[in-house]
Parts: sequence; structure tokens; C-alpha cells
Amino acid sequence: MGGGLGIGFATSSAVKAIAQQPEAHGKIRSTLLIGAALAEATAIYGFVLGILIILMVK
Repeated sequence: MGGGLGIGFATSSAVKAIAQQPEAHGKIRSTLLIGAALAEATAIYGFVLGILIILMVK
């Protein structure tokens, strides 16, 4: 859930930034994609770790 919220906030900020500075859309977009990938990877690592903990406790 945290990864989704983080990506949502980042996307919102990126859209606002592109609206204010349309000429910088390429740089903003690439930074957004890198940040979204890192946030999603963190969420996936947390999910996998949670699954492993559940399986090891049983």
C-alpha cells in the first residue's frame, strides 16, 4: 500500500511540475520513472519478505 501511495504522490508532483515547466518534461518524466521503479521495487521486496516470514513461522 505504501508503494502505491508513494507512486501516486510522485506522479501528482510530476504532473504539476510539467504543467508549470512544459519545456522540462523529458527530465521530469525520466526522474519520475526512476523514482516509481524504486518505490515499486521496495514494495515488492516487502511483499516477498512478508511471504517468507509467514512461511518460515509455520
